[in-house]
Amino acid sequence: MIQTKINNGISSKLIQEEGLPQGSSLSCTLFLIFINDLPDVVQTEKTLYAVDLVMWHTNKHPGISARLLNEDLDRLQNYCDKWKLKINSSKTVYSVFTKSHIVAKKNIRLSLRGTNLKKEEIPIYLGVKLDRQLALKEHIQDLRGRANKRLQLVKRLVSTSWGADKNTLRQLYIGYVRSLMEYNLTLQSISSKKNKDLLDRVQSQAVHFISRGMRFTLTAACEIHTNIEPLGLRRDAAVMNMIERYKRSDKSHPNRQLIYTWKPTGR
Repeated sequence: MIQTKINNGISSKLIQEEGLPQGSSLSCTLFLIFINDLPDVVQTEKTLYAVDLVMWHTNKHPGISARLLNEDLDRLQNYCDKWKLKINSSKTVYSVFTKSHIVAKKNIRLSLRGTNLKKEEIPIYLGVKLDRQLALKEHIQDLRGRANKRLQLVKRLVSTSWGADKNTLRQLYIGYVRSLMEYNLTLQSISSKKNKDLLDRVQSQAVHFISRGMRFTLTAACEIHTNIEPLGLRRDAAVMNMIERYKRSDKSHPNRQLIYTWKPTGR
């Protein structure tokens, strides 16, 4: 039984036999408890973040992966039918990650309730664009474009008579531009140097106009003058912090097991 209170007014009582009241402080917690056993239904690899479930399977034969994933989709649908959950069909898609152009062109049939799932070439998961080879090229190019737009706004303050001192510009860049480029910083480490250089060039522009440096002035000198760390050092530090944090986690934690088996891609 629920009621809604606005200022001094209280609504009439409503008996809610299923679902959770929207806006309630307990709704999120109760929902997470409700679907806590959902990952146990899926036999392939999976990850659940809030209500976003991702399932995947790795095999050199796409047909085997497709068969196992279809079996899991059937289990997932049965689970949802049992507990009266509705899957958002418009957001249920599949993607293929491979370096093989032949495999990428193959038509893989994954279906839910008899409806074939749509193939997403560059899916977005938790704000990260994932391309076919997991090179993060599309993601970094998107970050660069958005960061450049923000940087243009900061540059406009250079020619003004107020708020354009070095310290103000530095704080604006760090809080408004660099914070955007550092989203999921550890993940950027798997991308190639060519891709990461796209973001480094944005910072190079920033430190040059903040320090009033000439075009031929070394970027490293401008970074020292403005006390702004190179993005490469910040990426390395973020990766080392992540590894140390995982090493201190429980031995059964999958992330701790991952750091002992992970190998650099050499991109």
